[in-house]
Amino acid sequence: MKQKTIIQVWGTANTGKSTTIKITREELIRKFINNAHTYNLPLAPGDINDVLICNNIKIGIESMGDYLWYGNLHERLNNLVINQQCDIIICASRVRNDVARHIDYLANQNDYRRLKVTPIGGKEPSFEQSDLNIMSAKQIVDTIDGIMSGII
Repeated sequence: MKQKTIIQVWGTANTGKSTTIKITREELIRKFINNAHTYNLPLAPGDINDVLICNNIKIGIESMGDYLWYGNLHERLNNLVINQQCDIIICASRVRNDVARHIDYLANQNDYRRLKVTPIGGKEPSFEQSDLNIMSAKQIVDTIDGIMSGII
């Protein structure tokens, strides 16, 4: 692994950020921890904050990202960076809000590089949003695999 990385899943409201992060967690478990792991959509409601160990790499996961001071998000993000010292962090934010600014601050102060990704979205009725969220999550897992192996 070249450098600690924050993967910031960002976008406007209701674009699938939190759902993509929740599915990413399930896909990380399936790929790196238990290949027999299965999950059903929709996933349980509510936000998640978790730390997984994947191939000896500590991955922090935070799906809340709308307001920095709601639900103690400020401390939850600080914990993943400062206390847990995660190697890779996946977190959500709106395009321009206090969460995005705090992620920038944490990255700069703690020598993380930052990668911004946007969930795949489609407005036409022929797109099933859960299918697009799964595709987005799998792309994030492939990116994490590249980070872990040092390719990215």
